[in-house]
Amino acid sequence: MGAIGGWLLFGPNGNDKDPIVVGSTSAPTSVDPGAATDAAAWYLMSNLYQSLLTFVPGKEEPEPDAAESCGFTDTELTVYRCTLREGLTFSNGREMTPEDVKFSYDRILAMGDRADREEADPNIAEDDKFKYSGPITLLSSLETVRVDGQDIVFELSHTDATFPFIVAGTTGAIVDREKYEELEVRTDGKVDGSGPYLLKSYTPEVSAELVPNPSYDGPYEVSDFPITIRYFNPGEDGTSAEDLLAEAWDKGEIDVADGKLPPDVVAEINSASPDYRVYESTGGSIRVMTLSTQIEGSVMQDKTVRQVAAALLDRQAIARQVQRNTVEPLYSLIPVGFTGHGTPYHDLYGDAPDPAELRGTLESAGYELPLSFTLAYSRGAANHEEAELIEQQLEADGIFEVELEYHEWSEFIPMKNNAEFEAYLIGWRPDYPDPATFTDALLGPGDSMRTGYASDEINGLIEETQAESDRGRTDQGFRQIHELAAEVATIVPVWQEKRLVVAAPDITGLQHLQGSSGVWRLWELSRL
Repeated sequence: MGAIGGWLLFGPNGNDKDPIVVGSTSAPTSVDPGAATDAAAWYLMSNLYQSLLTFVPGKEEPEPDAAESCGFTDTELTVYRCTLREGLTFSNGREMTPEDVKFSYDRILAMGDRADREEADPNIAEDDKFKYSGPITLLSSLETVRVDGQDIVFELSHTDATFPFIVAGTTGAIVDREKYEELEVRTDGKVDGSGPYLLKSYTPEVSAELVPNPSYDGPYEVSDFPITIRYFNPGEDGTSAEDLLAEAWDKGEIDVADGKLPPDVVAEINSASPDYRVYESTGGSIRVMTLSTQIEGSVMQDKTVRQVAAALLDRQAIARQVQRNTVEPLYSLIPVGFTGHGTPYHDLYGDAPDPAELRGTLESAGYELPLSFTLAYSRGAANHEEAELIEQQLEADGIFEVELEYHEWSEFIPMKNNAEFEAYLIGWRPDYPDPATFTDALLGPGDSMRTGYASDEINGLIEETQAESDRGRTDQGFRQIHELAAEVATIVPVWQEKRLVVAAPDITGLQHLQGSSGVWRLWELSRL
């Protein structure tokens, strides 16, 4: 990357209030909290909206934000009551009320219901159907919301100790009911929220300009500095978004590189250099290989075949050769740092596959080798190289014949959601800092990966973990769930990210910028 230290010659000096420019490789799909669950959207919106609860740095547990207090009012953990703080206002000056909170939740449920109705209606043309990708699956336990004076009461359909984590995330973002339609996604690129920042301007997939909200009333001390976010997308010439981010950093065009840099660039960064600041931590995002059970005629419908595919993965080689040791090999869907983390995939399959033995397993089961299947993947600086290495590993000793299939992100996600892939590689990031986020949605009824697999035993264990209010006591339950997941092998972990943020030497606050909660604390950034 060459002139990574060129920051000493760039940018304003001292204490002026020129914007801090942050570069990211993930652009939001929407700035409407009822419309999106992608990481980039949640990161941006966590700065623009308030929820009743939030996640404070270092604890990553729900704490009051727009609420004065929140808590379950019954021993069954099915009634959750919050008292809204008085005097809060939206960015347009209108006072926030409990009715706005109720509307914000009801709206998500209503849009989800509309999408389901129209999807099932043969009289509506496919192109005219309501397309919805909001966070309704995270509200699967929510039955009704009602207002009681200054209180908002959530009534749940079943015991759910994780509900406060949902409330604290962007799913619980409070919108002005006079500015947002109940059954329509807001698409004007504007925001009426009450978060630490106001959205001054927004150009989808290009940039977002944020300025401090002078009316913000919450638990955080907001920085005096405005923020400009630059979004980097793959170039028309095939250059990856990661390479373009690295180029912008190299040229001194950004103050903070908070997107994914290419592995070879990351490997060259010297954390002891005085020319820039570096903050490295264990991230919560994971990379998985998903194997579908519902593609008619696919060899992946057979558990034995999926187990052999899982056993052929050499994670150490992927982390070392492709990712240049910028990730950690992962042997559980629950990554390091979360309750319930273990090594069930290592315990069952090891990490030094014997292709001859695995070939014998399939031949004994009556298969004529090689077995053919398609492995899909999408964007990323090292994703081509990673997919090719995994292809080589799976084709060892003529066991599989893999056809790689690349799709742009815009078409990859709809195809994934429509269960069109028999196997694919994808990242998964936590919706909230609890192991349930790697369990309920991936292995439970939500089936976010569209594997088509369902297990009464796993679902029963999920319900048991949902009923435990002391989240530290769920360790054994989550370990059991993921031991079963390893045996079924519909979702196979590959690696866990190492989170790296690089910034100009005069930028502070990197250590609090992001944790495992999905909150992007841009207000923590300041300039010396």
